[in-house]
Amino acid sequence: MTGCGGAMAPAACLFLVVLCVLPAGCGRRGEDRPEPAAAPVDGGTAVVAFPADPDVLNPLLYTSAHAGQVLDLLGDTLVEMGEDFVYRPRIASALEFSPDSLAVTVRLRPWRWSDGAPLTARDVAASYRLFVDPRVASPRGGGRFNNVVSVTALDDATVRYVFRESRNDLVATLGHFLLPAHLTDALDPAAVRAWPLNERPLSSGPFVLESWERGQTLVLRRNEGYPGPRARLDRLVLRIIPDETSRLVELETGGVDLLEDVPAGSLDRLRRRDDVVVHRLAGRLVGQIVWNLEDPRFADARVRRALSLAVDRSLFVDGLLEGCARAGGGPLPPALWAFDPALPPEPYDPARARALLEEAGWRDADGDGVRERDGAVLSFSLLTRKGDAVRENGAAAIRDHLGRVGVACRPRVMEMGAALELVQAGRFEAYLGVYSERLAVDPSPRFASDAWSLFNYGHYASDAADSLLALGLAERDRARALPVWSAFQRLILEEAPVATLYYPDQVVAVRRRLQGVAPHVLSTYQNIQDWWIAPADRR
Repeated sequence: MTGCGGAMAPAACLFLVVLCVLPAGCGRRGEDRPEPAAAPVDGGTAVVAFPADPDVLNPLLYTSAHAGQVLDLLGDTLVEMGEDFVYRPRIASALEFSPDSLAVTVRLRPWRWSDGAPLTARDVAASYRLFVDPRVASPRGGGRFNNVVSVTALDDATVRYVFRESRNDLVATLGHFLLPAHLTDALDPAAVRAWPLNERPLSSGPFVLESWERGQTLVLRRNEGYPGPRARLDRLVLRIIPDETSRLVELETGGVDLLEDVPAGSLDRLRRRDDVVVHRLAGRLVGQIVWNLEDPRFADARVRRALSLAVDRSLFVDGLLEGCARAGGGPLPPALWAFDPALPPEPYDPARARALLEEAGWRDADGDGVRERDGAVLSFSLLTRKGDAVRENGAAAIRDHLGRVGVACRPRVMEMGAALELVQAGRFEAYLGVYSERLAVDPSPRFASDAWSLFNYGHYASDAADSLLALGLAERDRARALPVWSAFQRLILEEAPVATLYYPDQVVAVRRRLQGVAPHVLSTYQNIQDWWIAPADRR
C-alpha cells in the first residue's frame, strides 16, 4: 500500500489508495447489467457454482483460494480494502498511530461472534499469537506478521500493534482473520489440524456456516446477529461442481445462479442469452509455471529461462482464453499499480531457448530428441489441476512446445486438493497453476527467501530479490517505489524461478433472477449484502 507524497504525515499516508490500473477493454463491470425490475427485498436463496471444496475453514491453516472466499463471507476483519482501494476501519472504530509509526492503537466497535459471545481485543491478540505460534506452523503467519513485534489487548475494546519498522503496509497488516479466543484458548495449538473449528467455524461476518457436505454443498445462512450491513439473501448455497463444462451447463439450465471464471469459448454464447448477465473485469491472477529449484535440473537460471522462452504465450491468450487475457512476463499482474508496463511479455523464442540449453551443457548427444547432461535426461513431470480446461490443455501444449527444443515434459493432471498437497510438500518437479496476487503490493510470500512455508513453493532464494522486496515494502512514496518494483520484476524475469504465462481477465456470469451482483477485482462477493431475488423468482 504505497504511493504517499513526501509532505504527508506517516499515519495519514497509510490510508492512501492502492491504484488498480485496468488494461484497455477490461474492467467494464456489468457489461450487460440491467436495471433492477423492482426495489430490493429480503429473502431467497442464491446458488453459486463452486469448483472445489475448501481445504479447511480455519484461517490459520487454509491454502486454497476457495477456502479464502468462504472465510471472507464468514469473518470480518479490523480493516478492509474498499472498492476504491483505500483501507478503512471495519471492526475497528479508530486507528491511532504513534509519532514514529512504530505502533498503532486500535479501538474496536461493539461486535459479536455468531454464538453470541462478544468479539474483543483479547480475540485479536490471541489470533496473532496463534498465527505466529511454531506449533501451529500457519502458512498465513510468517509473511503477514514478519514486521510485527507484539499485539497486546489493553482492554476489551483496545488493542495495540507494535512494529519493527515503519513500512507502507502497516494498515494492511491489521486485515488478518480473527479467531474466537473463548474457544481456541482451550485447544492445543499442536493439534490444530484436528480442531472442530476447521469444519465448524464461528462467524463474525454477514453469513454463518449452516452445513457442509464435502464434495456436494456448503450452505451459508444469513448471520442475524451481524453488527454490519445485513445481507438481503436468506442463504447462499455453494454447489461443488469440479467439472468446468458441468458448471456451465448448470448455469444455463438454472441449476446455479452465478458462475465465476466462465470457460473460455463460452463468453459470446452466454452474452446471447436473455436470462444471463455477463461481467468482465481485469483480474489479479497470474498463470504461471513454478519450477522446483530443489531439483538439480532447474538449479541453473539459464535452463529455467530457456524453458520459459520455449512456451508460446499466444497459445493461452489467443487460443485457450480467446483474448480474455494478456501475455505474461513479470510476476505482477497489470491490475497492480506497481506493474511495469515497459516490461514486455516473455517472447516465444525457441532458437534462444536451444542456445541457452546448449550453454548450460544440455545436449542431445544420442539423437533421440531429448537432451542429456552428465548421464541425466532433461525430462520432468508438469503437475496441474483437473477440471480446468485451460490448465489441462495448456499442459499438453507446453509438452509439445518443450519437445521442440529437446525437453521431455509429461503432464500430470490431478484433483485440485491432491495437487496442492504435493506442491505444498515440495513433492513436484514443475507446477502449472494460477496465483491470486494481493492488491496491496507484496510479492514476498511468493519470492522471499524466508517464505518457503508460505507460497514460495519452488524454494527460490536470492539476496538481490530479498533486498528489493525490503526496499519496496519500506518505501511509502509511490514515485520512489516504482523503480524498485520495476527492478524486482526484471530480476524475477531474468532468474526465472517461475515462468509467467498469462494474466487472465475475470469473467462472471449471473442469471437475471439474482439481482444486485457487482463483481469487483477485490472479490466476486464484494457487495454480497446487496444481492437479492424478487419473490416471484424464488425457488
